[in-house]
Amino acid sequence: MKKWLYLAALLATCYLNLVYDWPEGRTILVVELVFPAVLYLEAKLMSVRIKIRPQGDLQMAEEGETLHIPFVVENCGAFRIPVLWLWMGKNRKVVRDLKKGGRQTLIFPYHATVCGKQVWEIKKAVTRDASGMFYIRIRRFVSEPVEIHVVPKAYPVFAEISKAVRLFVTEGEEYAKDRGGDDASEVFDVHEYKPGDRIAQIHWKLSARTEELYLKEFSFPLGAAVVVLLSRKEEDRFPAKNTVFLNLAASVGHALVEESCRFYAVWKERESQIFRRFLVKDEETFYDWLLALSSTRVSDLDVLDEAMYRYEFFEPYRKAVRISGDLSIRCGEEDTLWFHENTFVQELSGTVLEI
Repeated sequence: MKKWLYLAALLATCYLNLVYDWPEGRTILVVELVFPAVLYLEAKLMSVRIKIRPQGDLQMAEEGETLHIPFVVENCGAFRIPVLWLWMGKNRKVVRDLKKGGRQTLIFPYHATVCGKQVWEIKKAVTRDASGMFYIRIRRFVSEPVEIHVVPKAYPVFAEISKAVRLFVTEGEEYAKDRGGDDASEVFDVHEYKPGDRIAQIHWKLSARTEELYLKEFSFPLGAAVVVLLSRKEEDRFPAKNTVFLNLAASVGHALVEESCRFYAVWKERESQIFRRFLVKDEETFYDWLLALSSTRVSDLDVLDEAMYRYEFFEPYRKAVRISGDLSIRCGEEDTLWFHENTFVQELSGTVLEI
């Protein structure tokens, strides 16, 4: 509308200068012709120094989750910016009245649909002059990207941990706080001697001071009695099953964490032939593992079995759980469990993993 009014005024001035002897009209015509150029130049100068950066360098989301990512828009130029439009994907946000040196925070939604590392940044910015006549696409502006790691979603599956796994003695730097064991390097508890207790565990120094017999109860080391092997079949190239494979791994891992069963998650990179191993013992280390796994292209995983694992690592374990690229899970010598790409969520909910 403003452009049409300007053109109408310009045409009227031209007409009056042609029809009448109007000396001042020439000056007015020159001003009207120069005026849009001044506005355009002002708008260009306003948009020269715009800086856009995310609050936080790294964002993590679970598959299917919607993040609300804050971006700070800063006017580093010498002019006030009346309005600024910013696009990130299909989302558009508006910044109004951004003063010199001023900052405003915009929230952009991001729907996490694809697992892995994603880099997101503002690609398009548009401003206008003070009168609103000209809209200018900003070609050069400083926009820092945000790094988003989308981890696979863990679906409900029940894990039944056997007594043999729970009581399996492994080496570890931490010790159980709820039960004793046979690791003489750490004392779990001290109690009075009772008939039938082992003489070798008598706490002689304490007994000498108290003149009563006391017994040392040794600690139970917390290691990993279970290994989760992530592998692919020889003929498998992970066609359209990448996300489902990651969902199976996350679901099995989360089921073990819920049962307080520590485990090693292991895979082998096909190109580098490097083994990647993570000790998962709680929710924090579980998501650390998923973060590393989601940053790895699943198609780069190599074949991995128990013999290869034992050859590379010499630590004992009780049970191996192998998750393969053909969407199968095998717990030790139990029968292989098969899952399907479109129905794996329902199949997991009715599955009991015998660990």
